[in-house]
Amino acid sequence: MRFRAFQVLTIVVLVFMVAAIGVSVAAQAPGADGGRGAGAPGAGQGRGGGGRGGPGLTLTSTAWQDGGEIPQKHAGGAMGISPALSWTNVPAGTVEFVLIMNDPEPVVPRGSVGGDILHWMVAKIPATTTSLPEGAGSAGGQLPAGSRQIRAYAGPGAPAAGPQHHYTLTLYALNAPLELAENADRAAVMAAMEGKVLARGIFAGRYKQP
Repeated sequence: MRFRAFQVLTIVVLVFMVAAIGVSVAAQAPGADGGRGAGAPGAGQGRGGGGRGGPGLTLTSTAWQDGGEIPQKHAGGAMGISPALSWTNVPAGTVEFVLIMNDPEPVVPRGSVGGDILHWMVAKIPATTTSLPEGAGSAGGQLPAGSRQIRAYAGPGAPAAGPQHHYTLTLYALNAPLELAENADRAAVMAAMEGKVLARGIFAGRYKQP
């Protein structure tokens, strides 16, 4: 009787040991996270890039430091010169870009979209493009072939009497081309972008008239 009880106990212990080994092996096997490893889309990486998958789409300029004061040459409304821009870490699957510069703190938002002022907008920038030269968006400037300038560059002009305004340049990487009418405006572009944004890079600056 005692011998039979010992046999049963031994079998139970062996079953538990086998089960524990199986769980450990499964946890260490490749694809145990459903195929979404640290570098896979959705593994700690939002639509704007970053996270454990590496740095996201990065927009930079040599015109001023990110968040710094915008030089006078790039201000002054239609007389301003658009800054040189470049970008890196473009996500796989990008087919074109959209660039927007806006002031979310307008004094008079009449005629604006969403209460801000649009200072520059370029759509359908080819995916092979990684930079724009200084003056590309200004009068007589040269944009990449195939690009559509929805709003020519207009430099910042926040009044001297008030606080500095924060101007934001946002570059969107899209996974599908935009179908735009000849007279497409900002609202039409934003609507066409819906569901196509892979990532975005942001570069900012501050300005008020001297």
